[in-house]
Amino acid sequence: MSQRIPRTLLVAVAIFSGVAASLVGTTPSVASPEQPSVTITPVISGLNTPRGITFDGQGNLYVAESGTAGAPPAGLTNTGKVTKYRGASAQAVWSQPFQSFYASQDPTQPPDVLGPEGLSAVQSGCRRWDGHGTRLAWSNSCAVRLIMSESHNGIAAASGGAINATQAGHLYRLGAQTGIATNLRDVGDRSYAWTNARKSLFPDDFPDSNPFGVLVVRDATKHRLRTFVADAGANTIIEVMPNGRDRVVAYIPNETQPPLRDSTPTCIAQGPDGALYVATLHLVANLFVPGATGGVSDVWRVNPNAHYPQRPTRWATGLTTPTGCIFDRKGNFWATEMFKQNASGPPGDVVRIPFHHPTNVRHLGGGSLPLPGMIAQAPGGAFFITTHAADPTPGTGQVVRLRVNR
Repeated sequence: MSQRIPRTLLVAVAIFSGVAASLVGTTPSVASPEQPSVTITPVISGLNTPRGITFDGQGNLYVAESGTAGAPPAGLTNTGKVTKYRGASAQAVWSQPFQSFYASQDPTQPPDVLGPEGLSAVQSGCRRWDGHGTRLAWSNSCAVRLIMSESHNGIAAASGGAINATQAGHLYRLGAQTGIATNLRDVGDRSYAWTNARKSLFPDDFPDSNPFGVLVVRDATKHRLRTFVADAGANTIIEVMPNGRDRVVAYIPNETQPPLRDSTPTCIAQGPDGALYVATLHLVANLFVPGATGGVSDVWRVNPNAHYPQRPTRWATGLTTPTGCIFDRKGNFWATEMFKQNASGPPGDVVRIPFHHPTNVRHLGGGSLPLPGMIAQAPGGAFFITTHAADPTPGTGQVVRLRVNR
């Protein structure tokens, strides 16, 4: 399989060994004279590598779990799933199963697990105008978007045809009432082919595809929904069109500190100006270069109406391995940092960046957010974050609520 995000998960297992069990059920708080007081409270426990998280327009919570591994060295399980919870509670309404893909890249470590990843839903209400205002149109506009990791063809190539991951890389619409999954596009195989035709962009790694983040937004000017996917393997931002076709909006520059090519886009958020803001992982540069102390990940500003090869612009820097991002209702950019090292406590943090002051990167959760995956804001203003998102130990994953007290 692709060595980029799976390698990320492998590193997490090594970094995180021994800390998960001691954190289950705690309710820590974080504060210092330089930053707001923050309270972090567990809401849901017993999850398996939870990643994506979102709220719909009616305030219901959705969580994606990548699942658990089977017998090594590699294969599929049906342990991935998306669960809808009533409001922001732990009361499950439905769960929709999906495939999980796993591979043992280091026999001394547990297998890496990939499957359901990014989730997104329009939070400003469930209705959209289609010229008729039918019940069906309203129902479809409430639906949640899910992106699956990797690609069918990439996994088949890496496994010599032994693994037939039929759901890998697919974008799904989930019915808000039932959870029934409707396939919208095979993003993974399309991106795998796109990179195969452009090996010169990244000769050491292409062809590659690993869709990881998804964003669905309401286009008020055209009265429709738009869906964007961040492909961490292809380094692209893709729009999946209403007719099921897709287009490459941007290629995120992958030329980082020489000799590294390590940017890896993981998440997309829509800013107050309507542009897309894309965070990049920079795993090796943050953690494995001699003397590395983190703080080299970027956030790129992307015109949603652009077409490759139009280049995006760097908006902010100074982050460490971000994997999930949103803008809050006050216009602040938030990102989870899965592997941000802390002087005390496990790796993981969350940052807040004011939209008009992108050099002001403030950390708020150090030591109390173990391996955070992705982040969402509830209607009441609190933030919900998936944790233990790269720990493959069954049942260690959580959703926690983060409140900023001042």
